Amino acid sequence: MDQDKAAELFLWILTNPDDCEDKKQQLAHAFDHDPETVLRAVKDVADGQSNNFNPPASQFTALTRTPSSLAELVAIVNDSREQNLRVRAVGSGHSFSDITNAQDAVLLDPRTGLNNVLPLDPSILHAGPDPANMIRIQSGIKVADLNAALDARNLALINMGAYDGQTISGALSTGTHGSGAHYGPMADAILSIVLVSESGTVYQIEPSITDAAKFPGHLSEVPTVPVILKQDDDWFSTAKIAMGCLGLIYSYTLRVTAAFSLSETRKMSTWEAVKHTWPPSTFDSGKWHYELLINPYPDTDKTTYHNCITVERERLTPPQVKPRGARLSWFSQLLEQGAVEMSRLLVWYLNHVPRSSPGAINQALKFLPDYDPPYVDVSHKVFTLGVENTVPAWALELHFEFEMGTEAGNSKFKAVIDKVLETFRGLAQQRGWYIAGPIGVRFAKGSDAFLAPEQAGEGLVTCTVECDMLWGIHHDTELLGAIKEEICNGVGEVKTVRVHWGLDWGFTTAEDVRRWYPDLGKWQAVFREVNKGAMFDNAFTERLKLRE
Repeated sequence: MDQDKAAELFLWILTNPDDCEDKKQQLAHAFDHDPETVLRAVKDVADGQSNNFNPPASQFTALTRTPSSLAELVAIVNDSREQNLRVRAVGSGHSFSDITNAQDAVLLDPRTGLNNVLPLDPSILHAGPDPANMIRIQSGIKVADLNAALDARNLALINMGAYDGQTISGALSTGTHGSGAHYGPMADAILSIVLVSESGTVYQIEPSITDAAKFPGHLSEVPTVPVILKQDDDWFSTAKIAMGCLGLIYSYTLRVTAAFSLSETRKMSTWEAVKHTWPPSTFDSGKWHYELLINPYPDTDKTTYHNCITVERERLTPPQVKPRGARLSWFSQLLEQGAVEMSRLLVWYLNHVPRSSPGAINQALKFLPDYDPPYVDVSHKVFTLGVENTVPAWALELHFEFEMGTEAGNSKFKAVIDKVLETFRGLAQQRGWYIAGPIGVRFAKGSDAFLAPEQAGEGLVTCTVECDMLWGIHHDTELLGAIKEEICNGVGEVKTVRVHWGLDWGFTTAEDVRRWYPDLGKWQAVFREVNKGAMFDNAFTERLKLRE
């Protein structure tokens, strides 16, 4: 189909919304075969329309306080307590939930004033942990800036997610994770946390990396502010993933590792082929990170298989100094033409021709395999997605545990993925709701943090299923809400499926939390002790009834 014909079809769809089913079918088929021509046609139509594409409004419109020191944090808390005000810390606003809801509260942004690497005093530490593999940082440093600081020291984060624009405190506090069955969420790299409670008391919370007899009662860079060393396992397991509910975090000490490179290979496959040969030989290796990207819809109306990309990343130590290869995807090429503008154009088109969504996902997947494998670079450059992180999008992420390497565990894993795909297909057929993105499947080691979505028992691994959605797609909330209801009620032998804290649009209920987290009571006990007066409560804590 030529561009003029495609433009004519799309204009008909816009002007005759009640009489265009055959036109939608024609345009969807044209998009499957030649998406670039269709999008050029849609852009021609859009340029002639008066309604331009509006980006989503930021959830934060004003920032009240930007502290630059521990003393300022303490002063903000003390002033707020005297005025009976609540306080809430926010960062990049990356979390898709009401965790950072700060209505009727003092809003605190640490990004500009609390974003430094801090001195580490190894003389006060117990023997055992290697100070050469530790770093102290303030809570407002962005993950990208932390990676740069680690690069300069020939160090690296042990693991990380696919986005590096959020603050380290936001990433750690919500359970952000990467991939790899031997690597837990980023919060599991925490060795200690310095936090200001609602009373203005500063605590250094940790299991026991510091020699209490040598602790001076203050931080080396802030000798005028008293600090209480709190070496308590329950406090630590609560504070690691606390969603900002305990207090204002000033700094972390993290365990890091020697710098390493990643060698990444992406291959086209199908979910059915992957399932037939599951598990892959590299899955249970500590050197490998394994992921899947699956189209939740069949390849065509006449087939039943789901196109899929397998992603294998191998850790190279010492790091390979010279990078090689690059990622090349249809979506990346699209974005390079106009980034957010082009993604909004795609959203506008898909809202009018939603049945093109399966084809759009297939087109994106076809360009994901490496054209000159492998792609090799320093670890954090391979972990991050790059230009695709600039696209307005959101997601729902689900977590469940299974027995790694056993027939029963493999059966559970495949049953859940099949159920997710079946549910997406059903919602498309019955209600015309389509997701605009592939399903990402990753794996993480279980965490001992009380409210970690990645919790898993001894010998088990956590599977994470991320359902990505371009921002602005019609019925997006209803679609992902229906997925949550269907899957989180359990699938066969898998009784517990949790929602990731940073990717929850209010779907999680108080009843869910009490079913999903057996140590919730321990978390609540610390929460009530440290946050007695509810200074750090908000819509999130009230929705989940965390104080009850």
